[in-house]
Amino acid sequence: NVGYRLAKRKGFFQRRKVVCDFALAFAILGIVLMIVETEISIAHITNGVAKDNLATLLLKTSISVSTATLLGFVVWYHILDVQLFMCDNSVDDWRLAMNSRRVTSILIELIVYAIHPPPGLEDYSYRNIDPLTGEPGPLITVPVDVLFSIPMFLRLFLLGRVIMLHSRLFTDASSQSLGALNRIHFNFSFIFKSMMTLYPEYVLLLLMLSGFVVASWMLRACEMYYIDEPQTRDFLNALWLISITFLSVGYGDIVPHSYCGRSIAVLTGIFGAGCTALVVAVLARKLELSRAEKYVHNFVIDVELDKRYKIAAANIVKAGWFVYKNKKYGKTRRMLVYQRKLLKAIHVIRDVKQEQRRMVDNAVSIVEMHKTQNTLCSLVQGVDDSQVEVDQKVLALNQRMAVVEGKLDAI
Repeated sequence: NVGYRLAKRKGFFQRRKVVCDFALAFAILGIVLMIVETEISIAHITNGVAKDNLATLLLKTSISVSTATLLGFVVWYHILDVQLFMCDNSVDDWRLAMNSRRVTSILIELIVYAIHPPPGLEDYSYRNIDPLTGEPGPLITVPVDVLFSIPMFLRLFLLGRVIMLHSRLFTDASSQSLGALNRIHFNFSFIFKSMMTLYPEYVLLLLMLSGFVVASWMLRACEMYYIDEPQTRDFLNALWLISITFLSVGYGDIVPHSYCGRSIAVLTGIFGAGCTALVVAVLARKLELSRAEKYVHNFVIDVELDKRYKIAAANIVKAGWFVYKNKKYGKTRRMLVYQRKLLKAIHVIRDVKQEQRRMVDNAVSIVEMHKTQNTLCSLVQGVDDSQVEVDQKVLALNQRMAVVEGKLDAI
């Protein structure tokens, strides 16, 4: 029955939330272990610290175990998602829920989450091309771990899913019903838009700070094997390079030399352009007057324009009178002076009228027109209801008058 299905659906919701939380926890655990292992490699290269192969092997094995656990939780999450789809649509066969789009997204997600540095010490070598001379640079030997470590940050995609599942809009039954009536899908995009509407400053600050830190560390990991240019191997220098690239300044004092580092710089520039556009949009919305403030502002401007209009009209009458008077007594020079004042007052009153028309055009918006239309419709409906009541009372009065006339005729 319906009650059983609702209880079952609620259970699927709760289990899916818990499974997603565990998946995020193991994803973050794998990223932390990867950072520790990479820092050991960086210390071995930059400071000459002896590298413990056993510790590295244990760390990589732990990363592999956490990755396998993460994949298990991700598969479990999608199984619960399919079961929830079957419960919502009263479907008995799970194959009806598996379309090509869902299968493709699940496979891509599993492939991305499965990327991690495997146990072992394999290396690969390459040569950079000097952008100024076009000649190949020295041979650089880089472990394979770098190629598989940086994509592990894509696991932070699970953070958006966790935020969505724990959001009040997503868990509230009334919000779900309202969204279903208006054909709104409660996905991470909708939750992110609502967060940007409610807390734009905190969301943008968190995005930019996390982007700075993650991109700086990835740039440092890419550049740590470039021995000829040790500047970008320092975290503060990498943070400086990411900051000036994010802000589209580009002083050129520190530049990336590896292909990996250049790719991160390009992505940082694109991310910076997007965040700059969001900051401008948020500032424009914050600086915009509210509806009440617009009403007050328009009222004050209207009063000021009305005063200017009256003063200009008075100046026209005054200047016209002096022009007539001086022309009558033959004072040509003073007449020319007051003619200039008359023309100036005429131009002023024209400008005031133009500003008044412009203010009226800006004050009337589509929302206000819709509100005015609703108000007028309500008034017309009230008048119609009153007319119906008056007609009913007149009809009742006529019936009583007919009864009285009948009684009078009988008498």
